[in-house]
Amino acid sequence: MSNLPQRTLYLNNLNSTIKKPLMQKALKSLFSSHGQVIGVDIVRSKHLRGQAWVTLGTQAEATEALSKLQGFMLFDKPMRCQYAKESNDRVSKSEGTFVPKDVKEKRDKKRRERMEKEAAAAEEDAKRQKVDEPAASETLGDPDAPPSARLFCPSLPLECTAEMLSVLFSPYPGFVRASLPRAGVGFVEYLDENQATEAKKALEGFKLTPTDSLSVFYGK
Repeated sequence: MSNLPQRTLYLNNLNSTIKKPLMQKALKSLFSSHGQVIGVDIVRSKHLRGQAWVTLGTQAEATEALSKLQGFMLFDKPMRCQYAKESNDRVSKSEGTFVPKDVKEKRDKKRRERMEKEAAAAEEDAKRQKVDEPAASETLGDPDAPPSARLFCPSLPLECTAEMLSVLFSPYPGFVRASLPRAGVGFVEYLDENQATEAKKALEGFKLTPTDSLSVFYGK
């Protein structure tokens, strides 16, 4: 859902390799063609890069700048713009809604810590997903692969989910988990290769849809 219109714009996808003073100067020059620039604020940390806030003199000026500069190529990257969730301090002071710096810093610190935790968690999930991705040789499955506790299911219908695979494989003893590291590719893990073999024999060729049959190979 879009944020409510206001005088401060939130920018992201900025080129984080550009020095902060140069980026501030470029943004001020760019947005000045659409109104009075009250301020340009850039925040950089380990997990927060390529972001800035630009405050203009009026909401109308901010709206015009948002419309005209959406996707503008700045330092070889398309800039993304939207209304900020909260007003800039300069605006808050003029409107009488200013929050003292120490209170705001505590609030912002908590918000930043939460965002950094979420970003770190997302990064860890991406790493785990990458580990689960099949090797190129597994894309179509290897019929000569030795027995394994891990089963590989290629060429799944795009609508197939990990939950659907779990429903199919969990009734067989030793089931551990099912995962889809990417669309159309699934893995199912059992406690040992004998249990995996039993499930493989039972479900090989199972009709997932009227036109799609389940292929099951031993994974690596």
